[in-house]
Amino acid sequence: MSYQNETAELDSLYASAKEEQKHSKKTFLVWAGGDAPNQQDALYAQFKKRFPGIDIEIIVDLSKYHDIKVYEQLNNGYLEPDVVMLQTMNDFEDWKKLGVLEPFKSQGFPHIRKGYSDPEGHFIGGFIFAFLPQYAKEGVKVAPKNYKDFLAPAFKNKLVLTPPHDDDAVLYVFDHIIKKYGVEFLHELKAQNPAFVRGTAAPAALVGQKGFLGNIVGYPTYPQQPSQSFIPEDEFFITWPQRAAMFKLTERKATARLFLAYLASYEFQSSRGFWSTRTDVTELGGLQPIENYKNTDPLDFIEWMRDRKHIHELRVLFTGIFGEVKGESPLKDPSLFRVYYNTL
Repeated sequence: MSYQNETAELDSLYASAKEEQKHSKKTFLVWAGGDAPNQQDALYAQFKKRFPGIDIEIIVDLSKYHDIKVYEQLNNGYLEPDVVMLQTMNDFEDWKKLGVLEPFKSQGFPHIRKGYSDPEGHFIGGFIFAFLPQYAKEGVKVAPKNYKDFLAPAFKNKLVLTPPHDDDAVLYVFDHIIKKYGVEFLHELKAQNPAFVRGTAAPAALVGQKGFLGNIVGYPTYPQQPSQSFIPEDEFFITWPQRAAMFKLTERKATARLFLAYLASYEFQSSRGFWSTRTDVTELGGLQPIENYKNTDPLDFIEWMRDRKHIHELRVLFTGIFGEVKGESPLKDPSLFRVYYNTL
């Protein structure tokens, strides 16, 4: 299939962005949801290489912190970021209702999977993210196949977890777990005496190091890591499309259109090596098309995120069992700054 129309659009938008930069003193700014400062380094490097001369900064922080600042700034009539990419997908629907988003449909927009983006172009599904359980490559005699396997004696005192009530996506996984096994699962998990570390990046990186053997809600792993992730055999796992949008208050609109068009392009989506938000990108690394997995549904998490009352009730439940979330934000805790793969 030819994607000359997408390439031509990117070239045209790039020219407009360069012209815009000549007349703007503002660096193009993206706020991205995440919990480790290096999580968007690859995207930053790709964008800088593809569009040299465009000044760009990507600031990573927890989506639940970014979105609060967006609402506050919108109320005050100004906005720092030109584009936001967040896990809090319900925010984009609320912002559309408030009439504060700037719609844009790139040439790649029609290829994005149905339900991931706004049909009118107010926001797009930029990435598919997933959390998968992990176990250490050394020290685990029987590899786990499902979440309940982490309740085995071998994992006692050796689990490292994100506090479930500190992250909506992690809480979503545990909501599915207790729907299957009941709240008793949580009490059995507490008896395992897991270590709780804020954020999702640090717990995922710690599996296979420092004596930690498992993480129920971790990251997809790479071959060089000391841990192995897996897709549960018969339990639900989470995937979701991280959404992105520009606003009517966006100052560098030409660059914002370039950035969103690049996110949606076949050129970028086919370079990620994971599931794509596009229907025409072939999966790599032995993955099947996401629709082949009957134990995940990216659109289900979107629906779940809308029910804030249920989410609040779950947080109350988890706080009652595991206590309040403790520690600094993973973006502010110096002890977590170097807790990334191959750095311990």
